[in-house]
Amino acid sequence: MDKINKNLFNNTELAFSNKSDFELKKAYYLFRFLDFPLLTKLGNFFLIFVLNLRLPVKGIIRKTIFHHFCGGENIEDCAPVFKSLLKHNILAMPEYSIEAESTFEGFENYKNDSINLIEYIGNLSLPFLAIKCTGLISINALEKISSGELNSTSDEYKDFKNRMRELCNSAKNNNVRILVDAEESWIQQAINDVTLEIMEIYNKKHVVIFLTYQCYKIDTLKKISKDFQYAYKNDFNLGVKLVRGAYMEKERSRSLNYEYKCPIHISKNNTDNEFNNSVEFCIKNLNSLSLWIGSHNENSFYNIINLMNKKKIKKNDDRVWFSQLYGMSDNISFTLASLGYNVLKLIPFGPIEKTIPYLIRRANENSSVKGQSNRQYTLIKHEINRRKDLN
Repeated sequence: MDKINKNLFNNTELAFSNKSDFELKKAYYLFRFLDFPLLTKLGNFFLIFVLNLRLPVKGIIRKTIFHHFCGGENIEDCAPVFKSLLKHNILAMPEYSIEAESTFEGFENYKNDSINLIEYIGNLSLPFLAIKCTGLISINALEKISSGELNSTSDEYKDFKNRMRELCNSAKNNNVRILVDAEESWIQQAINDVTLEIMEIYNKKHVVIFLTYQCYKIDTLKKISKDFQYAYKNDFNLGVKLVRGAYMEKERSRSLNYEYKCPIHISKNNTDNEFNNSVEFCIKNLNSLSLWIGSHNENSFYNIINLMNKKKIKKNDDRVWFSQLYGMSDNISFTLASLGYNVLKLIPFGPIEKTIPYLIRRANENSSVKGQSNRQYTLIKHEINRRKDLN
């Protein structure tokens, strides 16, 4: 096993080896902008404002923030990105980045589009697809199911399960694994229940379906442990997608408005501990589960590599996958891939006007997570200077 170098994720030549000088300079100015939260908020307002007015600025958006964080406006546009990453032993995971649906027709369209996407990536031997349950059933219905107002006999619940089964059948037939994304806490229970029920069907021999656990939520490890015991008792394998979480401000705001105990940790340190302890639990129980880790935290990966070394788990073990978002943390992705670990980049795509909410979340995450944009900016600046010194 390799000894871990403290400077493991500082190799900018490797991290940006797929970027031209021009692309690197664009990224430099983008992250310089994102490092200022006030400017980011103004920029988000501007994005929504100009699109609502239908001003002719899509070309500017396409060439800047959209180009950096998205693969294209359709799946075919993403092909060059897939090929570029594959040269560095990084696999792509495309995601159609649209917001929640609200009509029967919308749910059916999302299901059918997802099945087409499963077949497309299956032909490319890409192993994963993430789905959002709010594309398959209304947020209102998920909230009612989670609170007990709707039960398993309701038409909406049955339709939701049937759509999930159609997706999972297609995934199994095309050798693709499904990652069921996490949503807000007040609709999550319905997603958990249906996903575990589906896992019991499809995760008998190996893991086809993964459920997302957000570690900024209190007692995430207890939830994973409980689901693991349920899976073990019912003779199927648990699929765990582990992330820190993406709805922090919304969760806190709602808990204040409705006067209930906030379900998320009060500090980043507590979230990090929840994440690290959950990783350790999963690594120790790989005989009965598979683990997919989405993180941009370098310290987390030092811990994970140490754990895998300690447990003598091979780098390319198919039960452990690492992922980062496209356009972020290339120093982590390219380094881990060069060492032989299983690495994916999540590649969002979709029409610019429909991906704006996604792009705003990316901008907010970069500006609100302490040091994230500054770290990206510093690495890019270092690589620009390194290339100048070579000339």
